[in-house]
Amino acid sequence: MGITDPAMLIVTLLVGFLINSLLEELFYRVWLQTRLELILGTWPAILLTSLLWASWHIAVHGSGQWNVDMATVITNHGIVGLFLGYLWARYRSVWVIIIVHGLINAHPQQLLEILFN
Repeated sequence: MGITDPAMLIVTLLVGFLINSLLEELFYRVWLQTRLELILGTWPAILLTSLLWASWHIAVHGSGQWNVDMATVITNHGIVGLFLGYLWARYRSVWVIIIVHGLINAHPQQLLEILFN
């Protein structure tokens, strides 16, 4: 059972977007990766930032089995983190990474409910 009020769906998506996409990208890519690039170089910084960002998601997506959770989160989120880190290193546009992150997080069912309600 989902949210059926279009206004509430929009608010839910915006709050999720602001918390997840905006705050995570500002911290992990813009702040942390940029500083690590100065110390480690571009690709080591992207890799380390991706691993840290993926590890952060264990608390959110974990099932209680630490070894399985770590492998799953690093595989899934680590790949996305590498992609977002590359986009940040390549384009240095905060809006590109925020929008891409937001689109990755967007739930198609919620978007369809907004369009058709």
